Amino acid sequence: MAIIGYMRVSTPSQKFDSQQIAIEKYGVDKIYKEYASGKKENRSELNRALNSLQTGDTLVIFKLDRLARRTKHLLTLLESFNQRGIHFVSIQNQIDTSTPMGKFFFTVMSAFSEMEVELIRERVLAGLEAARDNGKTLGRPNMSKEAEKAINLYLNTDLTTAAIAKKCHISVTTLYNYLHLHQIPRKQKSSKEGYVNPSPPQ
Repeated sequence: MAIIGYMRVSTPSQKFDSQQIAIEKYGVDKIYKEYASGKKENRSELNRALNSLQTGDTLVIFKLDRLARRTKHLLTLLESFNQRGIHFVSIQNQIDTSTPMGKFFFTVMSAFSEMEVELIRERVLAGLEAARDNGKTLGRPNMSKEAEKAINLYLNTDLTTAAIAKKCHISVTTLYNYLHLHQIPRKQKSSKEGYVNPSPPQ
């Protein structure tokens, strides 16, 4: 069972000092180093680290924001680890998913994420209802129901934007316009090439 370390800084001018000291002290077999913004989810070294993990392995990081800057992205990774039987350790946050407290942390984060998605859904539906009550239309004339259907599919299914656009007889650009109008973040691809629900606007 391998112990894999991952550390990240945003620019080459920054140093890995504190991260590397803590990760090496923890005891790892290999460390992946990355120079990239935390907002960028598709990172080459992170992908290499994730692809190297096998069942029973452990991924070690210095602190949570080195792995992910958004709650939903972090949860997507943790869910993937759980499904693959991989342990996760964040040294500074004192999180270890192989322990009861670590598992509790994951459960609480999942609950908050579900609540956030539900709040977004309720706000969008309330906005659409208010628009209809006020006689307003979204996008082209008489498109309110079309917009509601598209947004509901986007929030509640794993369909791609192209599939939703085809199903609702609109263009992908129009769908993105609806999402922008209601301040709905775009979904992020999961490790299984599906889609995960968006995080609330920051």
